[in-house]
Amino acid sequence: MHYSEFDLPTELILISLVVVVWAALLMRAVIFFRLQSAGLRPLYPDSWNVAQCRALERFRLLIGLALVPLWAVYLFVVPSMPTNWPFGYLEGITLISMLSVSYAWALLLAARNWKGLDAFPRSFLLIIGFLVLWWGTAFSAIGWMLAEASAPPPFRVFSPGVYAEREMPRLIRTAGYFSCKTDRS
Repeated sequence: MHYSEFDLPTELILISLVVVVWAALLMRAVIFFRLQSAGLRPLYPDSWNVAQCRALERFRLLIGLALVPLWAVYLFVVPSMPTNWPFGYLEGITLISMLSVSYAWALLLAARNWKGLDAFPRSFLLIIGFLVLWWGTAFSAIGWMLAEASAPPPFRVFSPGVYAEREMPRLIRTAGYFSCKTDRS
């Protein structure tokens, strides 16, 4: 990810963020698999019924399944991303966003004690509403970034530069104005 337009501190910051988020994702995945192999089940609030617990588990599975095509689109779009300034950051920021969303999913999977939510009335609706809003926003933002990154540059016939207009003498402008009026009458 070395581009000549980036200065060294910026590159180090982007690489450091990728390494930190990647390491956190791997650690959370190891924790999840360890808890799963130990057979520990999540603790849900007492106010939740069995159907609500299953709905949350299905929602977590749905998020994981939605991450698969998102990663596929990301891997398809990355080679066509522009690498020149200011778009060179786009590749790094998109990778950090993808890793962060994957980490958030691993956090959602590894959460074992949901009993603290019993303090809130209607905690199931509150949690599901928050999760749907958060994941919808995250997927929409990443989808928008990927769509913008993969869009072809607009075709322009003329340069987007500013051209000076040539000033016409006042007498010619006035004569042209009157001649147009007289033609209509």
